[in-house]
Amino acid sequence: MQRAAEKAPHGRRPELTLLDGLRAVPPGVARRYQVIPLRYEGDRLVVGAIDPDNLAALDALHRLGHARIELEPLSQERYREVMQRWYGPVGDIAEFAARLPPRLDPGEPSLGFDDRSDESPAARFLALTLTAALSENATDVHFEPDRISPRVRFRVDGVLVDRVAPPPWLADRVIGRIKSMAGLALGECLFAQDGQLSFPTPAGSVSIRVSIVPSDRGECAVLRLLTVENEVPTLEQLGMPAAVRLQVVEAAAGQEGLIVFAGPTGSGKTTSLHALLETVDADRRNIVSIEEPVEIHSRRVRQVPVRRETGLDFASALRFVLRQDPDVILVGETRDTETAELVLQASLAGHLVLTTVHASNALGVFDRFAQLGADRRLLAQVTRLAVSQRLIRLICPHCAGKACFACDGTGLKGRTGVFELVTLGNELAELVRQGARPGELRAAARAAGMRTLQEAAAELERKGATTAAEIERVLDLQGRSGSPGGD
Repeated sequence: MQRAAEKAPHGRRPELTLLDGLRAVPPGVARRYQVIPLRYEGDRLVVGAIDPDNLAALDALHRLGHARIELEPLSQERYREVMQRWYGPVGDIAEFAARLPPRLDPGEPSLGFDDRSDESPAARFLALTLTAALSENATDVHFEPDRISPRVRFRVDGVLVDRVAPPPWLADRVIGRIKSMAGLALGECLFAQDGQLSFPTPAGSVSIRVSIVPSDRGECAVLRLLTVENEVPTLEQLGMPAAVRLQVVEAAAGQEGLIVFAGPTGSGKTTSLHALLETVDADRRNIVSIEEPVEIHSRRVRQVPVRRETGLDFASALRFVLRQDPDVILVGETRDTETAELVLQASLAGHLVLTTVHASNALGVFDRFAQLGADRRLLAQVTRLAVSQRLIRLICPHCAGKACFACDGTGLKGRTGVFELVTLGNELAELVRQGARPGELRAAARAAGMRTLQEAAAELERKGATTAAEIERVLDLQGRSGSPGGD
């Protein structure tokens, strides 16, 4: 028997994903022999074992078809952590799916269960899948149809990863179960449907937004897992540096003006705004939000969902909200001319308004409002600050970036925010009023001390918290100069 003396050298990235690990060492073997797969070193599978001298464990692993195996000492604490957090939920799906037949006989449509029952295979597979997704902090679950090989994927830390899929005969029934729970039309397979369902967890019910779209292979379902009620992170937990926090919190304490967060979809803008609202005195100020949909529930905020089917879009909702004596208004997104004009007018009329736009950087906020037809003079007058942000994955704490079971073979696990903040001093405000070119705005902002997204990300790399490749992926630096002042 061989025992590993050292871990793989830093920089090696063995492809041991979560699914690889489940296939290499099934949950039953992992529990019986107290072993977990760690990584591949060449053609050898390195397995952590509480008792690395256990010949029965080695023999069991060889019977699984592994020719070359190394057993590495593993602490009880680490074994329990991996089994509970990773093997547990996903392993439960794998074990359940392994007990299902690959196909059904014509006279056995659902293994004796009503598909609407909580005990049906479809209901149990869906419940196990959602439990696993929540345990991995996934934001989305994708059910992708195929007559031969359906697919289930989780979006974890912004990246899609494969997970255990149901057999083909069960895939459509899982979609049907989703429809049933979301109150959608079960017999409608030709048109897209949107809905929402609630999934109970020990921490409280999780709201799940459902989108179902027909494709040439069947119906695709994407489930967005929303935050448990009242679970709003702090700005510090989001990775916002102390200097940036001080400025945004000070701006949010003001009585009027405009605060704008910018970034692409999925960059964490709405979460940051809700974290910022947590710093506002809700006992003395009336806080109202307009969102599509409400994804982060807060008892401190009166939250108004946009309902376009009834004519309640952002602009019309904002008109109604302005009659509700608000002090602070969060407008989920400013995406059209009418909303942009109302946001600026409300900011001028004694309200503090927070909103988001799709712009590549903080200075791009002003161009975006101008594209929507906003008055540049009014924009320069009311804007207190603009923030751009991205979410960057961190080096896995379990393997220090070498790739392991816990990080799904990527070497990266968890995310933190990087932020770029612009405050409007007199010179920059005048340039915005004049409609100055982006280069002039950037030069003035840099002279005033603006720290770019690239610089914030580079600081994380210097601290050993992330990698250059991850920064390039998130900030899309290929083909750019990469300089701090580059667009």
